[in-house]
Amino acid sequence: MRILRDEKGQVLVMTAFSMACLLGALGLAVDVGVLFNARRQMQTAADAAALAGATEVFYNGTGSTSVNSKVYAAAKANGVDQAVSANNVLVTVGPTLSPGNVSCPTCVKVQLSKPNPTFFMHTMSSFFFGNHSFDNVNVSAMGVAGAPGYSHTCMYVMDPTGNDTLDIHGAGKINASGCDVYVNSSSQNALCVTGSAGKSDLSPGGEIVVHGGQDSSGNCKGDPGAPTTLNSGVQSSPYAKTLPIDPTTNCNAGNTIDLAASGGTLSGTVAGPGYGNYVCYKDSAITKGKITPVTLSNATLKAGNYIFETGVTITGATTIGEGNGSISNPATNTNGGATVIVTGGTYDSGTATTFSDWAPADPNNIYDGLAIYQVASDSNPMTLQFGSGSSIFDGAVYAPSAQVTLHDQGGAVNATQLIVGSIYLNGTVNLQNYSALNPTTSPFRVITLVQ
Repeated sequence: MRILRDEKGQVLVMTAFSMACLLGALGLAVDVGVLFNARRQMQTAADAAALAGATEVFYNGTGSTSVNSKVYAAAKANGVDQAVSANNVLVTVGPTLSPGNVSCPTCVKVQLSKPNPTFFMHTMSSFFFGNHSFDNVNVSAMGVAGAPGYSHTCMYVMDPTGNDTLDIHGAGKINASGCDVYVNSSSQNALCVTGSAGKSDLSPGGEIVVHGGQDSSGNCKGDPGAPTTLNSGVQSSPYAKTLPIDPTTNCNAGNTIDLAASGGTLSGTVAGPGYGNYVCYKDSAITKGKITPVTLSNATLKAGNYIFETGVTITGATTIGEGNGSISNPATNTNGGATVIVTGGTYDSGTATTFSDWAPADPNNIYDGLAIYQVASDSNPMTLQFGSGSSIFDGAVYAPSAQVTLHDQGGAVNATQLIVGSIYLNGTVNLQNYSALNPTTSPFRVITLVQ
């Protein structure tokens, strides 16, 4: 009986039992921690793969045959190789999103799964049950990315390395309600605002975003007025279409007109080639050793794509394209849009008195939303003036290599996007976001994670 009442050794038994429980809890915590870390890595891989697929759709459409390969490459770069038999990479283009069962044709959904090894569960499974059922646990993640919304940036200054690529000078200032201005240069002197410049107003919510910094030398360190973020991340062009590198391949003997014999000027009403079709103009005359731009003087150009191979100068009251005539709520007529395409020489609208431009508002048009397109290989300077307050400019300027001098006589710009190489601004320019007025047809989209 004394032996039964003897309590010696109980602490040892309880300690051993407690240690086993603690070790089990520790082992389980290690496994759970490892699996949670694997889950975070899988989510990163799913998001990166979805963004890669959405970028391919953004630039090349839902019919692109490269969507899957872009997704697979991004997933592999983040540790999920679909070529490994146990890994799964499922790609869905244009998924229906939940909750709400909302279709997103610009989106790409990526679902990933991959087995991840365990430590404690592997040991316990082998020791107690003699099998390896818990050697690995499948970890999965889903990412959805697309461009269902439009860009809120009204001005992109795309030179990647230049100094003073956005130069707000003299009385220069930008009024763009709710818009951002983005400066792409990595230079720490990318932004220049002279001390006498006006204060830009991008409220509510707009800001100047600079990949590099603001020039602190000389007169460049002035206050831009609007909130400014320096040393930001890199943004790419928001234009969702792949533009022709050499539009002159659409020029031939039947649609090319040399205006040298008639003084190089177009005036009055020009019927044009018709919506979506091309006509090509040039002036082969050589003036002081330089090519001569075509002049549009008090001209009205109807719908179509107008290629100017030797540049173009716009004077007087000129209208390009056809629209509803509204300043407050401009809209291009159906099949009434026109695009000015500059493939050589300079573009200059600095002497236009009124200048109205109606860009195509049609997702099926390769120049959707573009009023002026100066090809990337043409780095000739561009002078923009949008004329008087009665002008209507419903479209974007896309000239990613051009140094642009920007003037505005009377707050004439009512809807525009500027995507240019660099800008020298001397005067007040009022910009509205093209996408805000054309939300269903705008090509200026931003790729974001949706789910």
